Formats: sequence, structure tokens, C-alpha cells
Amino acid sequence: MRTRIGKLAVGVAMVTATVPVVVTAAAAPAFAGSNGQQIAFNYNGPSYGFVYLEGWNQDGNWVYSPSIQLDYYGYGQLDGWWWRGSVTVKFYNSNGTFARGSNCNVPTDQWGDWTYC
Repeated sequence: MRTRIGKLAVGVAMVTATVPVVVTAAAAPAFAGSNGQQIAFNYNGPSYGFVYLEGWNQDGNWVYSPSIQLDYYGYGQLDGWWWRGSVTVKFYNSNGTFARGSNCNVPTDQWGDWTYC
């Protein structure tokens, strides 16, 4: 009986030793508004116009946004693009003529994910 238990223990140890142990670590959670902000325009753009942004993103790269369509009230937002620092904002009328430009200071971190420019 002792020999059987000993052989069984050795067999289990050999099988266990040949199975690789995989350790996975979860990625650190992303905290809201901790490395830049998404930008929205709160009723201050030209009706049915559009806007472009240029500035620093969350990775420290200088980037240019795609065209952001504004609604009747001049509201629009750009989801999934994260900005920080000084961002140049250029508003255009619906016919494509330049309306105005401004700068927006986007905080690196704050409670939420959005800054209004």
C-alpha cells in the first residue's frame, strides 16, 4: 500500500511539474479624467457649423481632430479623443467660412472625462 501511494505521489508531482504555471495580472484600471479630457462644445458654436481641434493628446503627441459636426444650438462633442494642455479650437459656419478661433485649456486630470470649450 505504501508503495502505491508513493508511486502515485511521484506521478502527480511529475505531471504537476510539466504543466506550465501561467500567472496573469490585470491591467491597472483607468481612472476617470486622469490623463486628459474629451472635449465638448456647449452651445457656443455656429448653428449647424463644425469645429476642428489641434493640440496635445494623452500620449504627448500633437494631433489634429476630424471635423466635429455641431447641431442647431452649436453643440457638439468628440468621443474617444483625449486632449490636455492648450488646445486650439477653430469654428466654421455651415457654409465652410471661418467663424472664429480660440484656445481652450484642458486639464490633465479632473473628476470627470469632459471639458467644455
